Amino acid sequence: MDSLADDASGCYVVTTVSGTRYWIDLERRLLRRVTSSVAQSSLRLRQDGADIDLLEIVRCHVGQPMVLMINLNVPGVWLTTRETTPVSRIDAVPRVMVRP
Repeated sequence: MDSLADDASGCYVVTTVSGTRYWIDLERRLLRRVTSSVAQSSLRLRQDGADIDLLEIVRCHVGQPMVLMINLNVPGVWLTTRETTPVSRIDAVPRVMVRP
């Protein structure tokens, strides 16, 4: 796949050039970020490895940074914009595989 739209259905793994993987479940509107164990350039972000409420996929195209609107459930903060390194691949996966 070369892009993923917010109104799509199903489950996906989006991998970025840093090696970070984003497990996205569009049925449940959840996101999980998993950093690469080999990439030293991957920063740790709040709630890495946890299920996060996905509000919107603003942009997800191979070769461009992915832009997401997420809810980290921080008191007083309704949403956070997260921008990734450029997307290197987008793969559809069975929903049972969304939990790494």
